[in-house]
Amino acid sequence: VPGDFVLGLFKRFEDCPEIEVVCTAGEEGAAFAADAEARLNGLGVVMITYGVGALKILNAVGGAHAECSPVLVISGAPGINSDRKGGSQPLIHHSVYQQGDFQTRMFSEVTVASASLNSAATAVQDIDMVLDGIKTFSKPGYLQIPRDRIARELPFPISSVSSPMVPDRMNVENLLTSDLHKERAAILLDWMRSRERPVVLSGVHIQRYKMQDLFLQILEREGWMCATSLTGKTLIAESHPLSLGIYNGAMTSESVNEDIRNSDGILMIGFPMQDIDTGMFTMDIQEEKLARVDMNSGLTWAHSNGEEAKDELLLPHLLLKVWSEAAPPRQRSLQRVSSSPKRPQGPFTPKECKTTLSRVVQAVGAMLVDENTVLLAEVGDSLFASAALHLPFENSFLTSGFWCSLGFVLPGAIGAWFANKQSRPIVLIGDGSFLMSAIECAPLARYNVPAIVIVLDNEGYGTERPMIDGEFNDVQPVDHAMLAQAYGFKKAHRVTTEFELQAALTDVSTIDGPTLLSVKLGKFDFSDALMKLTGGLKKRM
Repeated sequence: VPGDFVLGLFKRFEDCPEIEVVCTAGEEGAAFAADAEARLNGLGVVMITYGVGALKILNAVGGAHAECSPVLVISGAPGINSDRKGGSQPLIHHSVYQQGDFQTRMFSEVTVASASLNSAATAVQDIDMVLDGIKTFSKPGYLQIPRDRIARELPFPISSVSSPMVPDRMNVENLLTSDLHKERAAILLDWMRSRERPVVLSGVHIQRYKMQDLFLQILEREGWMCATSLTGKTLIAESHPLSLGIYNGAMTSESVNEDIRNSDGILMIGFPMQDIDTGMFTMDIQEEKLARVDMNSGLTWAHSNGEEAKDELLLPHLLLKVWSEAAPPRQRSLQRVSSSPKRPQGPFTPKECKTTLSRVVQAVGAMLVDENTVLLAEVGDSLFASAALHLPFENSFLTSGFWCSLGFVLPGAIGAWFANKQSRPIVLIGDGSFLMSAIECAPLARYNVPAIVIVLDNEGYGTERPMIDGEFNDVQPVDHAMLAQAYGFKKAHRVTTEFELQAALTDVSTIDGPTLLSVKLGKFDFSDALMKLTGGLKKRM
């Protein structure tokens, strides 16, 4: 989103043929869009003005940090010399404090590296430091550029890209120096191979830290069944013969729970132990069956002899690298040994009845999901209900499932489409969240993004009603279809019955451009997963 202190940089970016400038309606939407692109492409960039623009994206950048999304934030700033008067530091508009570094200090709390490019002599080093930090830790970085430094030339030529300024934890070759790591990795592999019903629980860090190819290679070689966390949904294609589905504690389906209970060896890898993915810490796994390898603690494993093995440096990517190179190949059939039935996407046959949440999800899966789908599920029952939606292709699911900020998915659809213009974003969003982010319908129309936006209208903040209800959970009724058309959507429908749902989905599936369905649900129509989750949360209110 352009603004006065960054207009000069916007003009230079717009004139650069290698850079595509995409303007959203609001700054927070721009950051959410960059976050979505980063999750799919490995980097997203958001550029905003100083103060009023930058502070509006702190929420979204905080979410990118919490969910390990590599976003670069570029902010303009007052000039170092041009905005001073007689050597003094006057009060400049958009400033919170007279001290010019307040914004850099704020962003240092939600980024892995930050710098203000005040000096041409150190600018290259500062830029490298921030970009290296983003790449290494898969978290946001921040660059601030005073407006009188934008056109300043470097005092020396750039001969080559400088070496990394941040220790690279992801450089496996540099970490493979200890025989102890290799020995522990080998012992753990032997233990998993000796299990009769081994299961792998994989989390979102497998995708964020670019371990998917190696991870899948080992799964297929060993023939291990794999369940993912909710936020890690589709890090392995759910059509894969080794996929069990979603495991998140008490919110898990009974069939997947049975596989976990029956397993005698469970490897939990790249699975951050946060409340949403663990079903509010309701995972019921016996410690003697479990080995954990994560990005924060490395290996934690209780041996059968009662001794606990810990190795903070045996991180998931290192373990997978050792297993891929040191372990002898094994041949094992990919025939499923799970009690969990595969979920073929059957046809949707409408009934003479009102629409319900579960049937909407079923219809979306049957009528819309294909190889080009990217599903964006807003936090709340849009997210929890979508856990049951069978997505047959990898990397086809996005959500703010840990940070849990409303407002992610509408602008996220913009970022997802610009990450891959062959994709078709499908957005599941509640009516409360839609009110917070509806302005981002305008850029969806401006860039003709072929998103299908499905507003689940249950008359308010349905996620909160099972915990504590009151009039504060109600929202003003809005004609979502008329609003979408006012923003420039190609088509919009109001849906109240299953036959209307089928007709509307059939209609929008053939339209090139953004479309919307506003689906009327019952005020207390909740998914089973939400009821399980809020049952635990209610006790804490």
